[in-house]
Parts: sequence; C-alpha cells; structure tokens
Amino acid sequence: AMVRSLVEHCNQVWSNLSKGSLRSLELLQKRVVKWIRNELCASYSNDNYVTHLLSLNLLPFKYLFQFNDLRLFYKIVYGLVDIPIPSNIFPVDPKSLRPTRQNIDIVEARDLTTLVMKAGARTHSVLSGGFFHRATVQWNKLPYQIRQIESFPAFARAVKKFVYESIDANELF
Repeated sequence: AMVRSLVEHCNQVWSNLSKGSLRSLELLQKRVVKWIRNELCASYSNDNYVTHLLSLNLLPFKYLFQFNDLRLFYKIVYGLVDIPIPSNIFPVDPKSLRPTRQNIDIVEARDLTTLVMKAGARTHSVLSGGFFHRATVQWNKLPYQIRQIESFPAFARAVKKFVYESIDANELF
C-alpha cells in the first residue's frame, strides 16, 4: 500500500516510464498480489494475474496511470483545478467539420469535448510523452458520453469501468 500510494502520488511523472521500467514495476506488483493471496509459489498467467488484481480492486500500472491522467485532465478541462489548458490544445468546432466516417460522431452529437493539439514542434518532440499530449490523446479515446459527464465522481466511475474493460493482459509483459 505504501509503495502504491507513492507511485500514485506522482502519477504524471511515473506514467512516462520506459516499457522496461514499467515491466519491472508490474512484476513487483505481481509478487505483491501473490503475497496478499498467500500464493507465493504459484505461477500466474497474464490473464490470471489481471483477474487477481481486479479482485483486489487494483489496476495494472499502465492502466492505473491512464486512469489517473484522465481524472486530472477532467479536472483541468472542467476548471476544477487551477491548471490552465495550454493554448495549443483547443476544442474541435463540430460546425467546421465535414461529416466523414472518422468524425461523424463529433458532427452529429455537436461534440465540444473533443480536443485537438495544434501541430508544431512541441507535438513531435520529446514533449510528446508529456502529460498534456498524452492526456489529450487518452481523452479523445473516451466515448463522448463519458467526456460530457458533468459530475467528477460519476466521471471517475465511468472512466474506471472503461479502463477495466480495456485491459489487455497480453500487453502487460
């Protein structure tokens, strides 16, 4: 619990870990899950591991970071924290779009929650792994119905359910 709370405290820093470091962190969590379940000598497949994690109400770190990024980004978008959205991130104007297969949902729903990042040096540099770039991409992958939720607790529940449903055990190791 203590290690996890430290990792969650600095989520926006930790979530940009290399795949190797993330794998090491996940292997540590896997050992902890075995310890909690008193199955130290057990061998877990990835699917088994995810099942046991979810039964403990835990997420794999990759998905935990995504969940926490989205929670903070929601607070920023809806003005619940005093962090401004950078000027190169702005909502798409659905009226300016021609309906295509890719954006028909935005046009029909008059979706003002889809955000775009203005192309430039910052989006293709070292900062592309930064919080705002990463969070904007994750935000736009959420269904419109989740992005438009106006209550933070309801949003957090919906995002957690969305993240749980998107877990791919084969991507963890």
